[in-house]
Parts: sequence; C-alpha cells; structure tokens
Amino acid sequence: MDEPVDSDESAPGHQSQAERVRETMAGQILRAELRPGEIVIESELAREYGVSKTPVREALQTLAIEGLVTVLPRKGYLIRSLSFSDIRDVMDLRLIIEPRLLRSTALNSTPALVEELRTILREQFRDDASLDEQLVAANAFHLACIRASRNARAVSIVAMLSYEVQRLHYLLPVVGGHVTSPPERHAHSAIVDAIAAGDAAEAETRMREHLTETSAAMVKAFYEAGSIPDLP
Repeated sequence: MDEPVDSDESAPGHQSQAERVRETMAGQILRAELRPGEIVIESELAREYGVSKTPVREALQTLAIEGLVTVLPRKGYLIRSLSFSDIRDVMDLRLIIEPRLLRSTALNSTPALVEELRTILREQFRDDASLDEQLVAANAFHLACIRASRNARAVSIVAMLSYEVQRLHYLLPVVGGHVTSPPERHAHSAIVDAIAAGDAAEAETRMREHLTETSAAMVKAFYEAGSIPDLP
C-alpha cells in the first residue's frame, strides 16, 4: 500500500493528491499490476491510497481521458483491455506522427538536445537497468525527440500512445527484451546521429524504420503468445 498523501498542497510546484494517485495508478496499469479487464472501485482505491474519494475520482477521470480506464456507470472503472488491434492502431498512428516531426527536430537540433538524447540512451542500455528503467528511458527518448520539434500537442499524443506499447512489455514477457535489443540500440543511435547532423530527411527515415521494426516485433509477439494472458 502506498503511503498516505500529505494534505499540504499550497506550496509552489506541489503535486496534488489527484496527480499523485493518477501517477501511482498509471504505473500500476502500465506494469500490469492492475490487469486488463479488472474493475476498480473509488472507495476501495481511496482506502488503499489513504486519501478521500475526491482525488481518486479526479485521477480516474484523467486516466479515462488518457485511455487507460473505461467508466462503468454505477459499477466502477474497467482497466482497459489490450488487443492486437489496439497495438496495430497505436503503431500506425505513431508512424503517421513521429517520423514527420523528426524533420523539425533535426532542424531544431542543439548540442544540449543531442547530449540529452545520448544521456537517455546510456540509461536505457545500462547493463544493470531494470525493465522499468529501460522502458522509462525509451519513452523519454521519443518524447524528447518530439518535444524538440516544438509541437506541444504532439508530445501529449505520443505519450498516450506510448502507454499501450509500454504495457505490452509486461503483459507479454517475450516483448520484454526488445527494449534493449540490437535493433533498438542501433535505431536510437542512428536517430541521434541524424539529429546531431541536422539532417531532416535522415532523421525522418530513421524514425520510420525504427517504428516499422518495432511494430513488426509487437505483431510477432502476439502470434507467438497466441493471446495476452489473463484477458477476460
């Protein structure tokens, strides 16, 4: 059980109870600790997190907007399932959004951005990094690339799309090794090199190749597993 959330939310930059509950729940969903198809109840979550029902309700509403839970009127909230179609749709959307924006990222390249990306890569491929740390770094890499394109709306969209891919790594263990696989390492390094060179066309191409390869790995995992365990 998580420690009770303190009630002093007046300090500048203080994270609200609802934000903390949302962050905790999102982590549990992405790590598949809250399983697809599981129903959660506001009152039970409030007791678990040591808060009132109001911040829990606000957190759940945010998670519903992010697509991680579905509202069940008069019942509670359903942890959204994850199907082959979901992953296909997510990867198709990422292929539409990310490669094109990488052109702007390369044109906006700075030494600080390149160093940030190389630092993230070192974290992702650190020998003693946990799966959690590897996935956080991989997502941070993509979001840093998109953020540098100076398209603020795209950052939030890509973040939401990335949630489903991250969750799949926990639901299908066969996917787990992909985040540090040779193709992943090569792709991320090639993307950074293109950004560092300010080569817009190369950055776009490398990101498209990377997402295409990742999509193929996700599809293969589904075929090998047959289905995601514990789905209703």
